[in-house]
Amino acid sequence: MLPERQILEILGTCDGEVGLYLEDLAAGQTFTVNPDRVFPSASVIKIPILAALFNLAEEGKVNLEDEITIKPENRVGGCGVLSELNPNLRLTVLDVATLMIIQSDNAATNELIDLVGMDRVNGFARELGLEQTRLQRKMMDSEAVKAGRDNFTSPRDTGKLLRLLVEGKVVNKEASENMLDIMKRQQLRNKLPALLPEDVVIAHKTGDLHLLEHDVGVFFLPERTYILAIFTNKLATNAAGVSLINQVSRLVYDTLKG
Repeated sequence: MLPERQILEILGTCDGEVGLYLEDLAAGQTFTVNPDRVFPSASVIKIPILAALFNLAEEGKVNLEDEITIKPENRVGGCGVLSELNPNLRLTVLDVATLMIIQSDNAATNELIDLVGMDRVNGFARELGLEQTRLQRKMMDSEAVKAGRDNFTSPRDTGKLLRLLVEGKVVNKEASENMLDIMKRQQLRNKLPALLPEDVVIAHKTGDLHLLEHDVGVFFLPERTYILAIFTNKLATNAAGVSLINQVSRLVYDTLKG
């Protein structure tokens, strides 16, 4: 059984907005809290960007082994390392995509948005049935946010996308496995994995903005596989959001590990 009451008790301590999607794939059980609430996606939007990139590669319109450089206008701050490195550095498209996920590199993300195109990202999200997911700006574009153009998603959309990846239905089985493999190498581990044993395998993606903390992922335990996506916004402090995600993740793990 899913620990629904205990989850609600933890979420009830949050001063801001929360959303949650939990699915035990082995038992076919799902528990959600505000699943259709639309949140600023922060860096969680990088999973749909990755999916659209792999779709273009499958169509033969992008070669993941081609080498590219990061254009000056895309070398923004925030997470990542590419903006600090040699501007003439050449990386494969797959390398850039990997940095977008495992270090949440914003320069990598902006370069891939140029390569794939916002319309293609949003179009592929629609094909996957993600009704509330929108890419409308590049990373660190504060002027776009002021103008009302932000990136959005919901717990239900994110849970659906993660389930499709596990089922091998995002582009195809090989592409889905490759995307999950990248997400398993995530280096930002202060939320969903923070209180878990180090050997727990999680394919996940974090996101954070001022007073907003997200983490969404697939947990591959020996006994079962489950999806957990937690969204928070309008928090009293970012630390409160991180702590909430830590607590819920540990509770779900302790309940489902068998």
